[in-house]
Amino acid sequence: MMMPSNNDDIFSLRNLAMERDRARKNLKRDTIATKERLRPSNLVTEAKDKAAEGVRKAGAGAVQSIRANPALSATVAATATLIAMRRPIARLIADRRKSGTHPTEE
Repeated sequence: MMMPSNNDDIFSLRNLAMERDRARKNLKRDTIATKERLRPSNLVTEAKDKAAEGVRKAGAGAVQSIRANPALSATVAATATLIAMRRPIARLIADRRKSGTHPTEE
């Protein structure tokens, strides 16, 4: 191997060696950070945080929609309630018919 002949070559080689050392340290630091981030427990935590943030955003959007359209929201809520309660209401009506009382008499 030949020795550099002037100071510019020496400084260039020195700078190249320093850059290579910096790059090696950066790669090592990034590799450690990546390994830490990809640990299963950290991935689960990150997924939970992102899911919770999504739920918060969806909830805020729903609240804004309800505030913007209260009549529509009440209609949807009433319809959903009736759908959810259709079997108990049908049973109540059937039980009253069996017992001989009319639902409108009370």
